[in-house]
Amino acid sequence: MHTSKTLKSSDFQFRWLDANGTVEAGFDSLCPDYHRLDRTGVVSPRLEDGVLNAGYAILAQTTAFYDVLRSEMDDFFDYPQHLAFLDVNDKGVNTRCGRLNGPMAMGGPWSNLDVWPQSNWISASGTASGMLRKVYDLHVNRLLWPEDFMPVPDEATLPAHVYRKMLKTRLKGVTYYNASAPNVEVRVTQPVEDIVRTSIERLPGGQREPRRLIEPADGDFLYVERYRQVGVDEFLEAVDCCFDPASQ
Repeated sequence: MHTSKTLKSSDFQFRWLDANGTVEAGFDSLCPDYHRLDRTGVVSPRLEDGVLNAGYAILAQTTAFYDVLRSEMDDFFDYPQHLAFLDVNDKGVNTRCGRLNGPMAMGGPWSNLDVWPQSNWISASGTASGMLRKVYDLHVNRLLWPEDFMPVPDEATLPAHVYRKMLKTRLKGVTYYNASAPNVEVRVTQPVEDIVRTSIERLPGGQREPRRLIEPADGDFLYVERYRQVGVDEFLEAVDCCFDPASQ
């Protein structure tokens, strides 16, 4: 196990954001109605996107998963049902450095976040509708999605009477990462950052983007990532042109 031996729930702190500042909240602010069998999909149009911008949210859910297992048994071997959806074609996985080939080029940074085994690195078309098709196919319940990754008018569409309705039924929540107007934040301790940093160092091109430090530090909580929680209906409305209106 990677993180089950390293992280605990007290390594994470959750806060709601509003015009008046922040309000401390619980894990439910990120994942209401959480169940350890939830399937979380991280849509990452470029290999780096989710690792750089959603690592804390992924590890918070991973730790919640292991917390449930620890409460039920002393010995276990399991991983959360977390899936990384990546833009892959016959030339390789899409990255900021161009397309790269090889399974570890695609999944090495993700396995360090316990998005594993290799079958959880999902090849998809690099369009919003292509990603939604895979999200639908693999019965995802929770979605981490880059806020600026939206469909364009000439994308292939999906039958609304099946895809839109089933996504509305299956999805429990959607979290935009790299959001322009975040409404929730995850604060973490150094052990969490160390795991994310190791994943970042496995990315191609020697990524060295500065991490988000809390200034001044809040006790043991040194780093923060901010996201935007949206309702399922709001998300489906934002990607509405992925669905063929003739099939409503």
